[in-house]
Amino acid sequence: MSLTHISLNDFRNIKALSFSPSKDLNLILGQNGSGKTSLLEAIYFLSNGRSFRTNKYKMMIRSDQDKCVVHGKKQLHNLSIPIGISKNQSGETQLRIQGQASRKIAELAQILPVQVITPESYELFFGGPKERRKFLDLGVFHVEHLFYEVWKNFNKVLKQRNALLRTKPTNCVEQIKFWDKQFIDLSEQINIYRKAYISRFEGYFFDKIGGISSVFDGLETRYDAGWKGELSEVLQSQLERDLKLGYTSRGPHKADFNFKIHGHSVEGIMSRGQLKLLLYALKITQNNLIEQETDKQSILLIDDLPSELSSETLECVARLLANCNSQLFISAISSESLTPVVELLEKDIEMFHVEHGRLITN
Repeated sequence: MSLTHISLNDFRNIKALSFSPSKDLNLILGQNGSGKTSLLEAIYFLSNGRSFRTNKYKMMIRSDQDKCVVHGKKQLHNLSIPIGISKNQSGETQLRIQGQASRKIAELAQILPVQVITPESYELFFGGPKERRKFLDLGVFHVEHLFYEVWKNFNKVLKQRNALLRTKPTNCVEQIKFWDKQFIDLSEQINIYRKAYISRFEGYFFDKIGGISSVFDGLETRYDAGWKGELSEVLQSQLERDLKLGYTSRGPHKADFNFKIHGHSVEGIMSRGQLKLLLYALKITQNNLIEQETDKQSILLIDDLPSELSSETLECVARLLANCNSQLFISAISSESLTPVVELLEKDIEMFHVEHGRLITN
């Protein structure tokens, strides 16, 4: 159920490259600027249709080329599923799944669940509610199969409501009340899906992952739905304020999923190394839960794993990864820096070396 083949064309500094990764652990080694992070970025792009490094899509396209292309094959039981994505200089994205054109990135994401950990991934703690909602909803998207359609419909209604709040046409209040009926119904459905997922997430974390390190002692999650009380009453009480602001200030688009230690925000009392360890634990929990609930192997991309980690913390990360069922792609400058991790992992390993955008199999 892993990604069995990957090929890239004109992606970043990579002209052409293809390889068949291990279903367990893949080490991507190379000096800074060699292209190892670009390889992880391409796998993420294949699943999400965007980069985890930049919002400027043209940076993914090799200099003086018209487009970048990434293909892969995902093994699902006895079925090999070919998937592909390209993006051109105009920003047009083309998708193919099993030889058929598709218009929905969500279809790729369903086939290929991918998460990434980079030295900048502390945004989960410091980036505000938006980053934590993204993390939460990634899990809900995969585990609660009806969530995506509900969330898509909610965003259409939210867009209509915000347009009315911004333009304030004649009979604005009456029109808003009409959209509020759908807004409330969809909001409550989203809240149910999120709370059900969080219950599963907490159960898995504290049963399977939380005991691996004392750093997690006292950890608890806090969920804020984005409103308190009856949503119909909240929308009515906030209407005058929303009209002044020009947007909807309460609802599931304002939710938060936070993490605390003994009642205190983790970012306020944990060191950077401890936060990174927590980040690994949360991502691994999410990936394992997705696999448990959907029977699809997830992919975990880890860029520059040894960065900012003490030897003690690195050993804790290794113990976490030993409990990770995902297909792993880990980048580092040298294999020696990953020795404390690899020694504790009983996994099938493939090692690849990247030089100037070219891949060398060791």
